[in-house]
Amino acid sequence: MMNKSEIDWCDFSWNPVTGCRRGCEYCYARNQARRFSGDVRVNVTDPQIHAEDGPAGKIYTLPQPFKNSRGTTIPHPAGFEPTFHEYRLGDPARKKKPASIFVCSMADLFGPWVPDEWIARVFEACKAAPWHNYMFLTKYPERYAALANAGKLPRITDCPNFWYGTTVTKAGDMAFTPSVTFNTFLSIEPISGSLDAGLGSFGGARWIIVGAETGNRKGKIAPERAWIENIIEAAAITHASVLLKDSNELRAVWGDDLIQDFPPELRPMPEDNSIPHCKECEEAVREGQGKRGEKITCRATGKHARGRYTRSSPPWCPKRRKDNAE
Repeated sequence: MMNKSEIDWCDFSWNPVTGCRRGCEYCYARNQARRFSGDVRVNVTDPQIHAEDGPAGKIYTLPQPFKNSRGTTIPHPAGFEPTFHEYRLGDPARKKKPASIFVCSMADLFGPWVPDEWIARVFEACKAAPWHNYMFLTKYPERYAALANAGKLPRITDCPNFWYGTTVTKAGDMAFTPSVTFNTFLSIEPISGSLDAGLGSFGGARWIIVGAETGNRKGKIAPERAWIENIIEAAAITHASVLLKDSNELRAVWGDDLIQDFPPELRPMPEDNSIPHCKECEEAVREGQGKRGEKITCRATGKHARGRYTRSSPPWCPKRRKDNAE
């Protein structure tokens, strides 16, 4: 199942792929995976897990959840090695209420060790539940570019709910920001220095997320207020939204009045939002379907309003987009 997220900029995290080989010293995911891995040496010899040679070393596939000899489910039987959890692919479709989903918070889906096939299957699972927003994040934006050049990275025209993020921590880090054909954003976390000499106005990125390193790692870098001010000024040049990720470390240098803005398409729906379900909307066109009930089409867009939109309007609803933009 997807996990309810405490991250400011998403509702859920979803991990059809786990594991990373980049080796960042501040990585929280690596420690968490090792904590819930059991005896990896024994696990990887079990027939429940399938091993094969990947683009950059051994990779693993789990058709079903892995259980040890006592019947206990082990979330990360291969530790932090690249693992494809096939049984999780249907999770977004089972979540009927529209949400913003962070895809692979426990992995870098676009690392060079991940096969194109895994990425393609994750994309297909996202397309099967188009009422959600999907947030991808990588430290390998060159993989975005390679997939885009090969016609394998969904564009705005096909998947307007796909958002491609690049993690940037210092000046000179490469980013993927062609916002004309793709929705892109930058995650500057953990911020480790001034970026004003490296990224200018952040190109076409529509959203800038800034976060400080948390935890108690020796050598942890405390952010400076001037670094954040430079980012906000640069973002203003292209009208990119800025979100300061809530943490004690960031509040210590910025104060409690954190900026938390979203692009219009991603702004959270308020709990008291007055937008009705489609069948209660004046734009609804009803067509009888015999024993199957009735089909509802949106007069404003010509789109079929599927029955899953029982508690809120669909993400393409013009009224919803207008309210979120205001």
